[in-house]
Amino acid sequence: MRSIFFIFFISVHLYAITSIADKSAQLQLTQEQKQWLLEHPRIIVGMDPDYAPYEWVDKDGNHIGVVVDYMRELEKILGVHFEIVKNKSWEELLGLAKKGELDMLTSIVKTPERSKYLTFSEPYHDAPTIIVDNGKGTFIGNLKQLSNKRVVVEKDYFMAEFINNKYPNILLISAPNTKEALKMVLDGKADAYVGDANLVDYIIKKNHFNSLRFSGQTEYVSHQAFALTKGNEPLALILTQAMATIPKEEFDAMFNHWLNIDYGISRETLAKYSLFIALIFSIIGYWVYLLRREISHRKLAEQKLKTSETLYRELTEDVTDVIWKADSHHILTYISPSVEEQLGFRPDELVGHHVFEMFTDEGIAIIMERIKQRKENKEEAINDVYSIFEVQHKRKDGSFIWGEVVSKAVYDKNKTVIGYHGISRDTTARKEMEKEKELLYQELDHRVKNNLQVISSIVSLHSLQEDTSRSLEDIHNTISAISLAHDKLHQNATHKTLEIKHYITALLDNLLASSVLDIQKEVNSPEIYLNAPYSITLGIIINEFVSNAIKYAFKGISSPKITVNISKKQDFIAILVSDNGIGFKEEEAQNSGIGMDIITTLVKSKFKTDVRFFHSNGTSMSLKIPYM
Repeated sequence: MRSIFFIFFISVHLYAITSIADKSAQLQLTQEQKQWLLEHPRIIVGMDPDYAPYEWVDKDGNHIGVVVDYMRELEKILGVHFEIVKNKSWEELLGLAKKGELDMLTSIVKTPERSKYLTFSEPYHDAPTIIVDNGKGTFIGNLKQLSNKRVVVEKDYFMAEFINNKYPNILLISAPNTKEALKMVLDGKADAYVGDANLVDYIIKKNHFNSLRFSGQTEYVSHQAFALTKGNEPLALILTQAMATIPKEEFDAMFNHWLNIDYGISRETLAKYSLFIALIFSIIGYWVYLLRREISHRKLAEQKLKTSETLYRELTEDVTDVIWKADSHHILTYISPSVEEQLGFRPDELVGHHVFEMFTDEGIAIIMERIKQRKENKEEAINDVYSIFEVQHKRKDGSFIWGEVVSKAVYDKNKTVIGYHGISRDTTARKEMEKEKELLYQELDHRVKNNLQVISSIVSLHSLQEDTSRSLEDIHNTISAISLAHDKLHQNATHKTLEIKHYITALLDNLLASSVLDIQKEVNSPEIYLNAPYSITLGIIINEFVSNAIKYAFKGISSPKITVNISKKQDFIAILVSDNGIGFKEEEAQNSGIGMDIITTLVKSKFKTDVRFFHSNGTSMSLKIPYM
């Protein structure tokens, strides 16, 4: 028997040695890493004395726990010795690490502050960070709900730094260890505890803090890792590589061993509770089975209801139009959130109020007339799909907007009105556009009448001339000038003003294109906009001057040219139109033709000023146009 036991012991020992050798072979350390390990065979380690189940000190003063077992495995793989510092608190160990008086810390979470003086390995274990309360209040959910609440954490643990940085409104309280922190929650000295889920689970089981409750989870994770002090940075990567050789199943076995240790519950108690639980399960088993079908049906119905609610919410809350409902007395029972954008009122400021409070007196009169018509023709009203009317709405700030209301009455089986629902749409922009169009049509009508009067006057003047063909040509040019002005006006968004330089340039292009002479043009002007009547009058004046120049000014001139100079003064625009033609004498100017008469007449009647002609080095025309 002893021989068999000895053979078994030797086999297990040889298997362990082979397993360690295999893990060491998997490391594939660089020469520099191997040399570093040879130069550092002894690693001074700081380990939290009260951090179960990861690591803690037992009653005999020995360090035990998951990480202690894990480090013993790493010692075998790396061929080094981890010497644990004893009789030091976690706070003291952090102080030694900052001074560089130890080589490594275990079971530590990386934070921005700690990263200033420590280098971290990859984590060897992750645990969620949870919220625990005394179970008497409502479920907390997340850290945002703890604003202005008392939250206890362990002194110098990682959560204190994270909470201070992101949630400054949380009132932090420090406890020396996890047990004392949870006890403060039990005693009502703190509203909640935040920390590592494995720590919480272990302490609650060990100390029977059964009234404590898991009440939420944070966005943080407790990434347990090794941290190396300055001068020991290469060990971080070496440890990470060594940890990779240990299978996850092997680490989980270590962890579960320490997490599942029994603390004080007797077998008899367990048996009694087990029997009671088995009895309860037997009683409720069949009830659960029956409920499953009902739950399945309810879930399906809830899903359909949720889908319907989502669709309804999208239709009512995401549209720009205002959707509303009212009872038979015209009291609002619902109004969509878009009403705040249109009228400035929140929905809760209108629900419960009469719909008339949203309308002007004129609007109320229109609605009352519709209600009266509905009562007088009840059968016809019932068959109506909806009613549409446009009224002014009152905004919260005292201003008004126009709104189109589409309303429909709701009837019961006795054809009695039990309420109303509908949609209201802001039509202010449309009303302003319609008003603008009406003013524009009036303006266009006025322009057409004025232009026809001008054309009529010009035709009358030209009818006095003997040369009919030239008269018709002049009239045609005048009409073309007016037409061109209207074309340019229609290209302008407001249809009210013309940019003078562009208009005069286009006018000269049209006039000079009909001449057999190669006449050059030059238009010098800043960007100036004139209203439609002044623009058209100026166009006719320049048309008459240039038409005369084309007919009479350029006989024997080798390089004929028309020049227009426009400048803006304080309250008028100065215009000088010139040709470089033969000019004419003063006595000839008295009989210069119908064109000069038209120019003089238009300048006096439209611009209330005089025009001057100059006859040296060609002919020039100077006039001023009032400008505001």
